Amino acid sequence: MNILQKIAKTLNIQPEEQKSFISPTIVELTGASHRLPDPSGHNYAPYVEAYADKPWIYACVSIISETMSSMDFLLKNSEGEILNSHPALNLLYKPNPFMTGRALRQWICASLELTGNAYVLKDAPAADGSPRELFPLLSHLVEIVPGKSAAEPVQGYKYRVGGKTAYYRAKDVIHFKYFNPFDFFYGLSPLAAARSAADAIDSAQAYNRAFFENSATISGILSTESKLDDSSRTRIVKAWTDKYNGAQKAHKVALLEGGLKWQAIGMSQRDMDFISGVKMNRETILSIFHVPPALAGVYDHAPQFNTKEQQRIFYQTCILPKASLIWETFTEFLMPDFDKTCQLYLTADTSSVSVLKEDESERAAAAKIYHEIGFSKEEITAALGLPFSTNVKVKKSRRKI
Repeated sequence: MNILQKIAKTLNIQPEEQKSFISPTIVELTGASHRLPDPSGHNYAPYVEAYADKPWIYACVSIISETMSSMDFLLKNSEGEILNSHPALNLLYKPNPFMTGRALRQWICASLELTGNAYVLKDAPAADGSPRELFPLLSHLVEIVPGKSAAEPVQGYKYRVGGKTAYYRAKDVIHFKYFNPFDFFYGLSPLAAARSAADAIDSAQAYNRAFFENSATISGILSTESKLDDSSRTRIVKAWTDKYNGAQKAHKVALLEGGLKWQAIGMSQRDMDFISGVKMNRETILSIFHVPPALAGVYDHAPQFNTKEQQRIFYQTCILPKASLIWETFTEFLMPDFDKTCQLYLTADTSSVSVLKEDESERAAAAKIYHEIGFSKEEITAALGLPFSTNVKVKKSRRKI
């Protein structure tokens, strides 16, 4: 009796249950959770629409996708040597006749931020089976077809466009996704956590718009001690609305007759703390997307918190992890089509990102201290990554005084 049979006997599991316990299907292995935030993994269209409807979502997604896509990348072998020429590089720099490599990377990154998923179709296979074109798929139109075993978790992908459905094999689609504790197949978007704050800003903006459309004052009550019939009541309300409602009619002097009295009701914008509420929700959205305020055009904290430092934090906590995810996914699901030995890998190139470079004055001061302690020039150069070789001889020039 093996250990699993002993456990099954202790738990009084029936034979048919033992089989499921020992060899779970892919659904049993991953679970069948229905707790996805609305929209769920099968309805991402509202998340995509948020890019056009919600200003701070647009600001976050655009700055992240534009920054990530502007970074270059490197192809290296197992020894860390850089390859400057390779068919995979040609494909990534020119993925299809309609897009540049940067445009494809921006599409992938923006799709991940909005829906938690991005899909790239490997198309036009060459004689050796390697793709000659890469096309992005609209993530809210993709449906994942689960496999029947843990060995094949994904059977394929359905792509529905204009009433037509295309079916792609799992190996023909590269699926980029964020971590999702609710679902094994679909990623979870940052927007899922930010949607409440974004909706609150929408409500505040709707309130503000209605506030000014309604004469920039809170509604109130017209009262009189006299008894009014229906026609008189309708006439008074219409006359008041026509004359005083609307932003263009604000601050006009009202003339009440026949014993009518005006009584304002409701809270003012000051009472609702309108501006503070919008700022709080805005900062919530920025924090969820890991975008420092100054990079989204909010300079409230810039004097206290250096903008360059915000850029450094943005790269370290937001851009580099996302770039790592994207290039690792390309390495895992694209490079084997070109490299059967799986010795090549893709990685982000940060050499041209100025905010990630060490401050030269700080490195120079550190080098001086190490030299005074007794370390050699070679050791200091290697430890600090100084941008010059200690073997270079500097020719001293003679100057006349």
